[in-house]
Amino acid sequence: PPVVCAMKATTLLIFGAFVLVTGAKRSECATQSKELVHSIPIQGQDDLQFFEADNPCKVIKRYCKRLTHVFPYDSCFTLLHERASAHIGQLWTSLHEKLKINEGLFIKCETFKFDPKEYVDSLMDEEAVVTTRNTTAVIQELLTYLQKAMQRDEQALAKFNARRNELKLTDIEKVLLYRRALLMLPTNLFVVDQFGLALIFVDREEEARSLFANAVARGLWGNPMQRPVSKYVTGLTSKPWHDKAEFPFISKLEEGAYKIKQELLYNLEHRKHLFTGETENLHVGGEWTELRIKSSGLGWTKHIEHFPDTMKVIANCGQEFVSIKFSAIQPGTHIRTHTGPSNERLRLHLTLMHTGGARIRVGNEWRTWQEGKAIIFDDSWEHEVIHTGDDARVVLIMDTWHPELPPDARIIH
Repeated sequence: PPVVCAMKATTLLIFGAFVLVTGAKRSECATQSKELVHSIPIQGQDDLQFFEADNPCKVIKRYCKRLTHVFPYDSCFTLLHERASAHIGQLWTSLHEKLKINEGLFIKCETFKFDPKEYVDSLMDEEAVVTTRNTTAVIQELLTYLQKAMQRDEQALAKFNARRNELKLTDIEKVLLYRRALLMLPTNLFVVDQFGLALIFVDREEEARSLFANAVARGLWGNPMQRPVSKYVTGLTSKPWHDKAEFPFISKLEEGAYKIKQELLYNLEHRKHLFTGETENLHVGGEWTELRIKSSGLGWTKHIEHFPDTMKVIANCGQEFVSIKFSAIQPGTHIRTHTGPSNERLRLHLTLMHTGGARIRVGNEWRTWQEGKAIIFDDSWEHEVIHTGDDARVVLIMDTWHPELPPDARIIH
């Protein structure tokens, strides 16, 4: 129904400037028939109010259009969109069923349209079951596990993770899955990151970058390129690449690199079966195999008995490592853009075999490997690997605590 309001000249403090605006206060208007669901105070202006069944994006746009004669629409919209999406995300449980919300709230309030028929899936294997399986049923199965996991059902969470890896979801399936998961868990680091990555993989990168920027504005991360998917610790020095000169123990590892390489070559010849394929479906093309000798949270594996020289080098360097594994990629391998679980750690690569052609991007900077030398970076930053060379690239991957993380906070999750 129409709302009748008294007109009034009001002096407002908006973005640091006093302006005279002729307008009406909502409090002077007749009470609307809809329930007031949420209200965000705006200094010197009417509250930004959301009523039952409102589309938050439309409310924000209408609100800012009222101020175009005193402040640029784009600046107003950016500021209020960030505040509103943060508020609604934090109060999701109590608000999402009362408002009309779609994923666009977290992507510049733009209408999100996705037709799977318009995309050629880079992960689609013509000989695999994914060409004929019921995608709707697959997604619903995973969402069911996710709903149970939201109720602290640890077994359901384990099933969700196991099944998503077992099913080897296509890029299109990932978009469809995490699009819906975002509207279940909009503040979950893993869900937000996975939806964004899925968008990148189907060439919707602009929307993905918008999603990541919004997540930073909502306080989920500190940088849109640094997106740990499990735990984000504020206050730690954050940069993609670290200078190995700041870590004296690395020189001792480099001194022992040749011994580790010789032991690795022996095991590759006599125990190649110990090396298993990467299980998280992070790569396309080529081949990626690993052999883990220390697992995060589980300790040393039985494989250490085959690497006595490696163990001596590690012990001699005097550094604590959370996890350690050999990692080998063959020519033609592309480890696609992804991020690690936490910024509590740094990742070191001790290069054992590399004749050229492989390169790694962390953040926006590409580097390569040099046999016998190490590189160290923060794998909570977005990173990827491309190998276009002729021979295998093999590294010993070692995760160590971020040096600024207090000792009492160094807990393996």
